[in-house]
Amino acid sequence: MQKGDLAKLRLLLSGIAARLDKNRDYFVQADCTFTSGKKKFPAKLTRAEENYVLRFQGSTRPADADSFCAFFIEQAEKFDESMLVYTERSTVVALSVTARGVQMKQAEREATAEEKSAAANPLLDSGRQYLIRVDQAAALLREIGILTAEGKLKNDMIRKYNQIDHYVELVAPMFEKDDSEEIVLLDCACGKSYLSFVMNYYLHEVLRRRCRVIGVDINEHVIEESRAMAKRLGYHNMVFQCADLRTYQPPKNVTAVISLHACDIATDLALSTAIRARAKYIACVPCCHKELLDQYTLPGLEPLTKFGVFKARFNDVLTDSMRALKLEAEGYKVSVVEYISPLDTPKNLLIRAVRTGQDNLRARQEYNAVRRVLGTTSELDRRCAELENEFFVTDEDLLL
Repeated sequence: MQKGDLAKLRLLLSGIAARLDKNRDYFVQADCTFTSGKKKFPAKLTRAEENYVLRFQGSTRPADADSFCAFFIEQAEKFDESMLVYTERSTVVALSVTARGVQMKQAEREATAEEKSAAANPLLDSGRQYLIRVDQAAALLREIGILTAEGKLKNDMIRKYNQIDHYVELVAPMFEKDDSEEIVLLDCACGKSYLSFVMNYYLHEVLRRRCRVIGVDINEHVIEESRAMAKRLGYHNMVFQCADLRTYQPPKNVTAVISLHACDIATDLALSTAIRARAKYIACVPCCHKELLDQYTLPGLEPLTKFGVFKARFNDVLTDSMRALKLEAEGYKVSVVEYISPLDTPKNLLIRAVRTGQDNLRARQEYNAVRRVLGTTSELDRRCAELENEFFVTDEDLLL
């Protein structure tokens, strides 16, 4: 290898080393092929827990970014040709050393024939620009049950696939202009964490953003399942914790809180967690509503709720309306939309909120007035009252 090619190789490998250090959570593998005449000698760098492992000529040894790059240079000087294919989630970098010189190119992973076939399913909306594309997200969609083991789209899962993608489409504007160095996404009452996995894919593979995803649920079984799924997918930037949201302490740097169909007061716990964390963004799809059903009254309108079905439907609207107004009172700009057809599920409202950083006295007064009229106290009220008490004590302690 000529001196100029060696200098270029060192420079290009410094970029690979930087990726290995910075993008550890997104690393998949690095494959080397060293050629001498007609013989080829493969080597592979993989991740084992938090460390890298290098395999070459029957031996296995620990490695880091610098030692791996030094290894490649050492071998490249010995062999006629050398090839390095570095793979991260969604990105492939190919580096070649030949008699013609040193070259490097970067490209997205090519879709397989099965992925292209699944994407061509005639039952999909051909006029829709999917954000979670079947021909690119096959491993993820297979893991969450949208695709078969052979990579074909399940006809009975097409509706669910469209729902998931539409949810992402509705929350995408929150993140497209976000300037955080790393997006920290907290999924409260995450359940089987399908939404966590889809949002993780979207943020990193589609938006190309650094992100960390935390799923929290009180059910230990679903947490263990989610951890196993993350391991199978190689999603090292995901963490799942078994915890009660009543006592859970969120990290200080949460960018967004999401929640999908958290039952009854679990939605309030998710919203209060977001407020506690001072999350920039909230995207919440509530589920069943029970807590206020036996509390609220409509003075002067009691005859309208004498039938149980009407009282329950009023309760649904009141509960979610009050949640939206409470978020405004806590300094969020709120919008509410139907994210799927009510024919799929009546629990189809998406509450979106963006933190303004400013108090909203008008909304706070309106919220307190509504509570007095209805005679209600929700879990969200209790959690926010606890937060106010914490802040009060903290401020007093500082004065002392």
